[in-house]
Amino acid sequence: MKKIRTVIIGMGRMGVTRYEAMMRHGGFEIVAVCDTNEKLLAGYDAKKYLEWKSCIEEVKPEVVIVCTFNRVIPDIVCYALEKKIVVFSEKPPGRTLQDAERMRDVQKQTGTVLKFGFNHRMHNSVIEAKALIDSGLLGDVVCIRGVYGKAGNPNFIKEWRNNPELSGGGILLDQGIHMLDLMCYLTDSDAHVLGSKVDNLVWKDLQTEDSAFAMLETDKGQLLSLHSNAIQWRHKFDMDIICTSGYVALNGLLTSTRSYGVESITYYKKDLETRTGRLGKPREYTMCFDEDCSWALEMAEFYDAVVKGKEIKNGLPEEAVRVMRLIDAVYRDGERRYECN
Repeated sequence: MKKIRTVIIGMGRMGVTRYEAMMRHGGFEIVAVCDTNEKLLAGYDAKKYLEWKSCIEEVKPEVVIVCTFNRVIPDIVCYALEKKIVVFSEKPPGRTLQDAERMRDVQKQTGTVLKFGFNHRMHNSVIEAKALIDSGLLGDVVCIRGVYGKAGNPNFIKEWRNNPELSGGGILLDQGIHMLDLMCYLTDSDAHVLGSKVDNLVWKDLQTEDSAFAMLETDKGQLLSLHSNAIQWRHKFDMDIICTSGYVALNGLLTSTRSYGVESITYYKKDLETRTGRLGKPREYTMCFDEDCSWALEMAEFYDAVVKGKEIKNGLPEEAVRVMRLIDAVYRDGERRYECN
C-alpha cells in the first residue's frame, strides 16, 4: 500500500479521531502534527508544530488534514489547495456560507482534491436507509422529520463552539448540519427554507442558540422538518422518512460515548388492506448495529481518491456549500445572524 505524507492541523478530539482512523487504514504516513496548544502534541512520534503555515511550508506534505476551529479552516484549506496539496477538512466548512463558497472556488481553480468530513453518511443505518430508498421498495420519499439533540455539559457556555467569533454559530452549525446534510442526501435534492425559529430556550446566557426549528421544502416538493438542540437532556438522534408506500425510522447513533443509544433502522410497507390483520401496525423489519465504521469508511474514500483517482461521492465542496446555504437561510429567517469578523 502506497503511503501518503500527511500532516494533521488541530489535535483536539477530532484530530485524534482522524489520526486513529488513518493509522488503522495504513495508507497515511503522518509526518507532522500541529496545534496551538502544545500539550495536545505530547506522545506523537511525528514532527510537532505550533503554527500551521510553518508546518505546511517546512514539511511539504502531500495531504493536509484540517481539524481546527471553524474560523481558521478556510485559510488553511485555501493555502494548501493553492500549493496543490490535497485536503481533508472537518465540518462545518468554515463559519459562514461565504467561507464555504471561497473554498469551493479555490478547489475549482486548482483542481486539487478537497473532501469535507460528513461522517454521518457513513453510519450503517444511513447506508441501509439510502439503499432502501434508492431501491424503490417503499415508493417515493414525501417528507422527513428529524430531531438531533444533546444535553450540553457543565462547561457548555465556555466551549469554543459557542463563541460565534470562533464557530460562526451554535448547535445548528455544530450538530444540526449533519441532519440537514442527510436530508439532502437521502432525497437527492436541494431545498429551501419555508420558515424557522432560532432561540435560547434554556441556556439564556449562551452567545449562540440552544435550539433551531426549521421547515424546508426540496426542489422535488418534499417537506423536511428539523429540531436541532442542546436542551434534549437525554441525547437523541431520530429521523422519520415517510414514503408513498412505506416508512423508515432511524433511531439512535453509535458514537464514542454511546450516549445516543442503540443505532437501528426500522422499515415497513403500508398495509391498508390489513393482510397482517393489524391495521396501523404492519409487520416491521429492524436492523441494529454495534460498530461505527464511519470514520474508517471516510478515510478509505479519501485515500482512494488521492491514490487511485477514484471519484469522491461524499463531502464534496458543492455539497458543503449547499448545506451552508441552508444554515445561512435558517439563521436569517430565524432572526439569529452572527456577525463574524
